[in-house]
Amino acid sequence: MPVALVITDLDVGGAERALTSLALGLDRRRWSPLVVNLSGEGALADVIRGTGIPVASLGLGRRSLARGVVGLAGVLRRHRPLLAQSFLFHANVLTRLAAPAAGSPWVLGGLRVAERRKGWHLTLDRLTSRLGCGSVCVSEAVRRFSVERGRLAPDRLTVIPNGVDLERFDVPPADRAALGFSEDAFLALAVGRLDEQKGLFDLLEAVARASMGAPGLRLAIVGEGALRGRLEAEIAARPVLSSRVRLLGRRDDVPTLMRAADLLIHAARWEGMPNVVLEAMAAGLPVVATSVEGVDELVAPGRTGWVAPPRDPEAMARAIVAAAADREASARMGAAGRRRAAESFSTARMVGRYDALWTAVLGFDEGGQALPTVQA
Repeated sequence: MPVALVITDLDVGGAERALTSLALGLDRRRWSPLVVNLSGEGALADVIRGTGIPVASLGLGRRSLARGVVGLAGVLRRHRPLLAQSFLFHANVLTRLAAPAAGSPWVLGGLRVAERRKGWHLTLDRLTSRLGCGSVCVSEAVRRFSVERGRLAPDRLTVIPNGVDLERFDVPPADRAALGFSEDAFLALAVGRLDEQKGLFDLLEAVARASMGAPGLRLAIVGEGALRGRLEAEIAARPVLSSRVRLLGRRDDVPTLMRAADLLIHAARWEGMPNVVLEAMAAGLPVVATSVEGVDELVAPGRTGWVAPPRDPEAMARAIVAAAADREASARMGAAGRRRAAESFSTARMVGRYDALWTAVLGFDEGGQALPTVQA
């Protein structure tokens, strides 16, 4: 059964990794997937192609609406999917608009974040939502946000959390000395775009406050983005930070970095379901995270990590000090997090949920035979 997976870009990020895991995990005896990337070639395109799944990259800009609809319709028309599953705002809207010119496949959107910065995203998503048959929300918190703030119909929303491949994190740890950290430091790691959403200045303030109670604390920040210059200036201006914090930039070895660290800190101000938290759990790393969307569905306070309110550096600092004060307890929490990831958030579990949803929408039974009526 031909299906299309449509996403805004294929650079390395949470939604992009989720799509890649889904595409690679599908039963190819049952599904014939095409991946469509609205942007230029991204780092994950060749990973997907390497498994024999075709990838079409359209090279569109974010404002190429008319050209995007025409280009996407052409790609979909050639593949003739029965269903198109989109991920992220731009892909959701363009797929809904392109579907009528592409043979009218069933269209399911993908809601990955509780969008608190761009209200027009919510408006446009609501206005185009009836052109599809529903959307997949990455967490129960995103589903609630989409109903309460996005004003979407709750009976057209399905929750399918991200999955994680634990084997990807069964790797040797990175060399701390090569990163500029000593073996006896309490090494915390933060991973993500250097963007306002990720609460990075809250993170720096929390580390500065925690340094009094955890003198061995060190922080490595992985990622690139618009805030890099401001972060560098903030770190350089404060000796308590300049001696403890390193910006590592974009890295392709995040699993080895997680294996080398003692703690993951995620200071986001809003989210959907932070993939980096799930990855840290898979790596056996305890987590300090803000209580944003999706975190309460991942982190069990006192068992797999600590949770602090967003925009509250003092509360986060207390959690960091608690983690550093008892490394054995932190290690036990990390091990519990890995077990939780294996039991509840495996890639196979995620793929199975998409398989079941698509099968129901298309009106097929599990063997691919048509049912008497189409269920939408």
